[in-house]
Amino acid sequence: MRAKGTIVTLPDKEPSGFLVDEAKRLQQQRQERKIVSGAKPPSPPPNWKCYPMIFVVGKNIDEHGNWKGGRLPRCRKCQGNLPPREHHVCPGFQPMFPTTDPEECSANWEARREMIREAKRNGTFYDENESGDYCEGEDDDWVECEDDDCEDDGDPIWE
Repeated sequence: MRAKGTIVTLPDKEPSGFLVDEAKRLQQQRQERKIVSGAKPPSPPPNWKCYPMIFVVGKNIDEHGNWKGGRLPRCRKCQGNLPPREHHVCPGFQPMFPTTDPEECSANWEARREMIREAKRNGTFYDENESGDYCEGEDDDWVECEDDDCEDDGDPIWE
């Protein structure tokens, strides 16, 4: 019977020589350039490619993903807009109201109703923002008028 193959042993030490040293040097330079240049990871695909059932070419976007107009579609989970040329990173479900505890909601509503009833009993005007913390710019153009500048029109709120 004849031999089926030849057994070859690899050398124990690494190859050496001018070409090997030059190849190692070039490889080291390439890795350094990559680190210095700050190679960015590949960008995620835009929404018009991720959601083909929402963005239909020819209907609401052109062949390059440019929006033709109209209302932007919304995410089903977070209700955020889905611009076609951007990538949507969904934070997940966002509750519409701050609390879902029915007992806490009813307690808040009851406290608000009681404040309104108290204001009616006293004959005053109920203000939801009784602390006086108004938004900046809300009454910027409000000017207090002097008694001789204003005319009395019989409005009970100004008396």
